[in-house]
Amino acid sequence: MKPILLQFSDFILYSYPLFMGLAWGISYNLTKNLLVEDGHTLKNFNILYLGSFILSWLGAKALFLTTSSELMFDQYLNSSNFWLGGGFVFYGGLIFGLVFLFLFSIVFKLFSPKKLYFFLPGLAFGHGVGRVGCFLAGCCYGTVCELPWAVHLHDHSRHPVQLYEAFSLFFLGFVILKMMKLKFSPASIVRTYLSAYAILRFVLEFFRGDKIRGVFEYGTTSQYISIAILVCVLIELVYRNATRQTQ
Repeated sequence: MKPILLQFSDFILYSYPLFMGLAWGISYNLTKNLLVEDGHTLKNFNILYLGSFILSWLGAKALFLTTSSELMFDQYLNSSNFWLGGGFVFYGGLIFGLVFLFLFSIVFKLFSPKKLYFFLPGLAFGHGVGRVGCFLAGCCYGTVCELPWAVHLHDHSRHPVQLYEAFSLFFLGFVILKMMKLKFSPASIVRTYLSAYAILRFVLEFFRGDKIRGVFEYGTTSQYISIAILVCVLIELVYRNATRQTQ
């Protein structure tokens, strides 16, 4: 755990905000470059990205708040450190971000919905970089274990679950880039990302040791959302195949 990367005099470089900034910067530039390489216009791209950033930030905070105890809810709600610092649930950010993308692209028609899958590689790589920041900050930590690669966090040897997720997301990002290069359909790329991450997150939740994220008797908030995503992907796939057979 290394929450402070560099410190001298009055200057302190914290690892978590640094890696959060890197995550969004990598995501922004990768998405922008992919669109340019494919010959797409960048009209409204900056507005779209800024809006998705703000809504994702608020969504990640909102889901974190809703899974907190009543006492902690009031404490977080009135804390500027919470709103400007750590305390996110990725699925909350994903859901709010998707709602914004839907409104921006489909309802208001300010960006082509056919281009939205170009955001997925940046999302995967940026998310992975963010998880490295979690590892350095010591949040989102794993359960106790005695494996050779265990890390010492919060007085115990634990699964480096943040790095499990980070490396898996990097791999998923490369898979999506390869699918884009091979001209897979946008629908298949979106299904791959959603189903792969949902399965990954569902499994990794068993190795999470922090209880602050919403833990219930039969699972966690993120596991329930993962199941819902997989069901939606399956329904969409069945519907698409049924539509093809009737044509």
